Amino acid sequence: LQEIVDNPQLFVEGAAANDVTQGILGNCWFVSACSALTHNQALLKKVVPDAAGQEWTDKNNYCGIFRFCFWRFGKWIEIVIDDLLPTRDGKLLFARSKSSNEFWSALLEKAFAKLYGCYENLVGGQLADALEDISGGMAETINVQTQLMKDQSDSSGKLFQTIKAAFDQQALIVAAIAAKNKEEIEEILECGLVKGHAYAVTAVRFVELNSQTRSFLFFTTRDRQMMIRLQNPWGEKEWNGPWSDGSQEWEQVADAHKKEFGITVEEDGEFWMPWNEFIRHFTDLSVCQLFNTSWFSFGPKFYEWKFFGEWKSNGAKQGSRNDRAGGCINFMATFCCNPQYRFDVDIDGSEVRFALTQKVKNEGEKIREPLVTVGMHLMKVEDNRVYRIHQAINPEITSDYNYGRSVYLHCQNLRQGRYILCPTTFAPREFAQFLLRIYSERNIAPRELKQDAPGRGLCSCKKVNSVARITVVGVKLNNKNEAVRTYVVINCNKEKVRTRTAEGTEVVWNQCFIFYRSDMTFKFLIELVEDRAIHDRILGVAHIVENVDNDTRSLEYDIVAENHPIGTLNVTIQSYDDPMFL
Repeated sequence: LQEIVDNPQLFVEGAAANDVTQGILGNCWFVSACSALTHNQALLKKVVPDAAGQEWTDKNNYCGIFRFCFWRFGKWIEIVIDDLLPTRDGKLLFARSKSSNEFWSALLEKAFAKLYGCYENLVGGQLADALEDISGGMAETINVQTQLMKDQSDSSGKLFQTIKAAFDQQALIVAAIAAKNKEEIEEILECGLVKGHAYAVTAVRFVELNSQTRSFLFFTTRDRQMMIRLQNPWGEKEWNGPWSDGSQEWEQVADAHKKEFGITVEEDGEFWMPWNEFIRHFTDLSVCQLFNTSWFSFGPKFYEWKFFGEWKSNGAKQGSRNDRAGGCINFMATFCCNPQYRFDVDIDGSEVRFALTQKVKNEGEKIREPLVTVGMHLMKVEDNRVYRIHQAINPEITSDYNYGRSVYLHCQNLRQGRYILCPTTFAPREFAQFLLRIYSERNIAPRELKQDAPGRGLCSCKKVNSVARITVVGVKLNNKNEAVRTYVVINCNKEKVRTRTAEGTEVVWNQCFIFYRSDMTFKFLIELVEDRAIHDRILGVAHIVENVDNDTRSLEYDIVAENHPIGTLNVTIQSYDDPMFL
């Protein structure tokens, strides 16, 4: 580096988004991620460890090597490089800083190239991968138009609030304009934006305008403009529409605010855009969330769980008991052979996030083995299931299937109950190792299901031979004038389960439970219980005897109290002579 400039430095006056400029390499996906990284100084210190100790100073014994850290498959790994950088005529060919003697971005790019095998492998990569590599976060790609179509009521404002909240929580965000074909890549639009190109998001905020709008009799509120600031990794080619650098719209903003926002007329690649123009031109947002898992810090707290798994055959035939590579839901015969993870949602409206990452098989090598297409499928299952499921039921949500390293699933408004998540490859018999990460603000207690059915107990030599699924559809009470809070208790073979509490004379639960037996007869004692502040009271009971018939039946039973019916119970029962049928 001292052959390039006389006074090389790792950082010159710290790191800023417009420090990083793309070179001749087609890796705007990585350069934009680096620009976004400067938004989170704590994370930058993790990626560039001991920056002060790696600087060119008299007290440091400079030996021509640098250390950088990247997140890979659940852990941070260190990459060590020398200080030789590709140049032509004494100038850097690839990433560079706007200060000619600042080299952190060029050295970071070289370390990243070593991680990927060579500089050539950095051409045309995935935004989400770069964000994940430099943060260890969970990267979600949002299609702007798809997101806006989901909610017609102020969907633009809601998306802005979502992105602003993520940015304020230190998320790394990169925006892109998709190119429809190769010819459109790096096509410069009349508005100054570039197709097939990635831009780092460096600010998301409301801008107060000088004009005032009266909203109440004695109160006034200022008009606010939703704004987003972006950085072009080229260091040039900026937005030239409304609210661009030097445009007349900025006359509506006080000089103090302009100074705060850093408004300049320089062609440095950084510019502001109004949100309505942003969603009109940009097609995708890659948002890399960093979840706060420390209970000793401020802000929302998240539980985190990590599971390392593998899609493999275990030497078994396709679709057999030990096969763990069943493919997606399209392959119904083998789908349930995949790894399965169960968790519990304790309140309606819960939110859970999943990230599935497959392991790169020959990391750091120039020639890379292809990845497999992966995704996730979520099912709502019986509330008491503790064994693997053998027939897919109640599909809740399926992620996109992605031919890439990672896929993301964001589940919102989940209902109370038990769920099973299946990480899968697209086709059966595709093999790879994976990492499943789960984040939730509530303790959903996830665990992997490994056992197919109950085994023989310590005190019993009887083998389990049958299975039944009972769905408590609802209850209809005869007394229409007295709405009570009730729940149902099911007793079967020394096992006791219950539904949620509900209020009314006609209650619908639609809750499922599963039971196993060594014989071919299921006997259910069902109690209707009033939920009271002190000492719950049994209102009535129903007795069900079900002989296994390998069928599904919808039934209605009287609920009896002191030999008098007080209402009716509706259930659906499925019973089979194979304990691994359901």
